[in-house]
Amino acid sequence: MVRRVAVVGAGISGLAATKCCLEEGLEPTCFEQSEDIGGLWRYTEKPEEGRASIYRTVFTNSCKEMMCYPDFPFPDDYPNYIHNARLHKYICDYAQHFDLLRHIRLKTTVTKIRKRPDFSATGQWEVVTRRDGKEEAAVFDAVMVCTGHHVYPNLPVAQFP
Repeated sequence: MVRRVAVVGAGISGLAATKCCLEEGLEPTCFEQSEDIGGLWRYTEKPEEGRASIYRTVFTNSCKEMMCYPDFPFPDDYPNYIHNARLHKYICDYAQHFDLLRHIRLKTTVTKIRKRPDFSATGQWEVVTRRDGKEEAAVFDAVMVCTGHHVYPNLPVAQFP
């Protein structure tokens, strides 16, 4: 039985999750609210609501050996610390190499995830998405939320002395 998996976010983690689902014989659908993959590493001049970004000149602060996918090393000519444009290209190359793009729905925002009424028997989830003003609901056997933690600020004021 094919099990359908919703993956929310097409950044580094969402792409890895999508690939792992395929390797396990699952049927992933990856939802990405922006117009391209890459998540945080897709630089844009103008900020987008609900999307974290980096600044134009940022380089990674981890070496390429620590940042690469284990089954897709960086090209040898890449420096140890990588400019964001090169990292974004690497992420796009990864998605293309493993044929992940056909499983990704760009410009599609997940607006709601809820357990189905028969969840205790089926374990299924309803995922509601919006694209071009049109809402759509689909049923999935599992959901992987890969949106990262950099979108909204976390100010732990209550715990601050």
